[in-house]
Amino acid sequence: MLGLSRQGVACEACGYFCHSSCAPMAPPCPVPPELLRTVLGVNAETGIGTAYEGFLSVPRPSGVRRGWQRVFAVLSDLRLLLYDAPDPKLSPASGALIQTLDLRDPQFSATPVLASDVIHAQVRDLPCIFRVMASQLTVPPTQCSVLLLADSEGERARWLQVLGELRRLLMDMRPRPLPVYTLKEAYDNGLPMLPHTLCAAVIDQERLALGTEEGLYVIHLHTNDIFQVGECKRVQRLAVSRPPGLLAVLCGRGPSVRLFALDELESGEAAGAKIAESRGCQGLASGRVLQASTPVLCVAVKRQVLCYQLGPGPGPWHRRIRELQVPGPVQSLALVGDRLCVGAAGAFTLYPLLNEAAPLVLGAGLPPEGPCEALGAVELSLSELLLLLSTAGVYVDRTGKRSRSQELLWPAAPTGWGYAVPYLTVFSENAIDVFDVRRAEWVQSVPLKKVRPLNPEGSLCLYGSEKVRLTYLRNRLAEKDEFDIPDLTDNSRRQLFRSKSKRRFFFRVSEEQRQQQRRELLKDPVTRSKFISPPTNFSHLAHVGPGDGRPELRGTVAPKEKGRGGGRSHGPTRPHSFSEAPRRPASTGGEVFVPETDSVRRKPRTSLSSESVSCSQGPLSPAVSLSQVSSRQEAGAQARKAPASPCSPRLTPQPGRGEPLSTGGC
Repeated sequence: MLGLSRQGVACEACGYFCHSSCAPMAPPCPVPPELLRTVLGVNAETGIGTAYEGFLSVPRPSGVRRGWQRVFAVLSDLRLLLYDAPDPKLSPASGALIQTLDLRDPQFSATPVLASDVIHAQVRDLPCIFRVMASQLTVPPTQCSVLLLADSEGERARWLQVLGELRRLLMDMRPRPLPVYTLKEAYDNGLPMLPHTLCAAVIDQERLALGTEEGLYVIHLHTNDIFQVGECKRVQRLAVSRPPGLLAVLCGRGPSVRLFALDELESGEAAGAKIAESRGCQGLASGRVLQASTPVLCVAVKRQVLCYQLGPGPGPWHRRIRELQVPGPVQSLALVGDRLCVGAAGAFTLYPLLNEAAPLVLGAGLPPEGPCEALGAVELSLSELLLLLSTAGVYVDRTGKRSRSQELLWPAAPTGWGYAVPYLTVFSENAIDVFDVRRAEWVQSVPLKKVRPLNPEGSLCLYGSEKVRLTYLRNRLAEKDEFDIPDLTDNSRRQLFRSKSKRRFFFRVSEEQRQQQRRELLKDPVTRSKFISPPTNFSHLAHVGPGDGRPELRGTVAPKEKGRGGGRSHGPTRPHSFSEAPRRPASTGGEVFVPETDSVRRKPRTSLSSESVSCSQGPLSPAVSLSQVSSRQEAGAQARKAPASPCSPRLTPQPGRGEPLSTGGC
């Protein structure tokens, strides 16, 4: 049984208590004493009921080393609820819900711990500690881990047994309950503006608007370019009106409203149009009336509400159409069809915008809730509204009377809310709770610390203290995201750079960091191999081994080498020594030259070798040797010029050092 002001109903005579929905089936008064006892049990088909409860301990906020604090744990309605339960001798119990863990989460688990998991715990406590884990973000995957200390080892085994049985029961349910929202990180958590962000809005698929203490910024998700818009300080609220293409901004110390055109947000000269009567604004709401054809903007200033019609044009973008007087300071505004629901002093009133009819007070016959705040109103249908108070949610009809006996009871004090048909998202200090307003059911809980909403729909929020994350709540049944979420990492090393314009920034990785990242990637052999691209436009002509020399490849032209004088050689060149000229053995008649490539290749490049002054025929003078070399080169040139027979082999002379290798055949 949950609730901040009440958990259900009780009989004043006999003390019997039950849920509000169970009151019609309560036994007649007086109830026998045996029925007053709390019976533990769970419905096998729905999982509704309390399965187990008892006292446990959780680590103090500073860690296990500082000790443990006592809590009262309840396994009810497929959730593990942890309530603050300090020693009554030291401080009174507050009954506040400090943690909610949803068993319907696919990543939920309950396991014993090892000594390495709790290194600061005492050895005698180790057999009594177990860990419960639940998911937080889906992208990137993050989890919430809670350590629980039981009074004994047997008590720990009992808790683990009941948790395991409930998980098996949940897996056997048909249809199996699934989470409504999956949470994704919307942008790089290294952006310096995020910790100071107060509100946000989705402009289109490629742009987000962030309102911070320093000003209004527009982020291009694809290029990571950031633009500062106007001279806005301390931006508290953003409202996008898409048909006229305007953005309403509540900003300033004495808050006032400015209007900006969506097409001019990147312009350095966009100053916006200030609504002069809006100084001291406490809240605003935007929507459409006249069968959703006319965009309007409602601004609350102290005890009056100013209504404007919005539209583009050469003149002012706003035109006042109505002024309303309210009995007290305005706490909330909401457009309900063609009427405006104003929450003030814990009560709600409907004011018509198209005529001068009398206002209608909602929830006049409701039981007093004590001091509470009017958070807002949600239109469920043409005949039913949901009034959101700081203690509960109440269903009323168009006449203002209660329409259902059921109520939405908040498990913890709400810090904000958002609505996207048909789910109501309630934000508290330690969790996000999702309710299906059609069936009045609590359908999902996500354990997040320090979470606060940024837009009226509740799809964008911030959470975390050490690392602040901009988070997007994506409906599991939606076709696509509201905007393009870039690929993110926890350590992107991006930095904010200012351009030549003072209003434009670049949030990118510096060149030094980029080179460092590349060096770190190249240390991994697998990653390094991916950087080597495969060959392109590749054709295998021939295989050249280590001893194949330089064969002539088909379809290629042999390169020509330069002569000693710098010009290109078109004929045989003079050898550098006598040993480089081809020699003919004495037994041959001079018809065939026998190349001695290997012997020539092994000789050193010197003009004073032993073969330069002696040969097989005997010693020759230098003049005779030169004449023989010249005659042999001329004979080789004539042989190359002569046409070769297609059926007879063509023999080529051994080339000199300045000639390319050539091959021939039939």
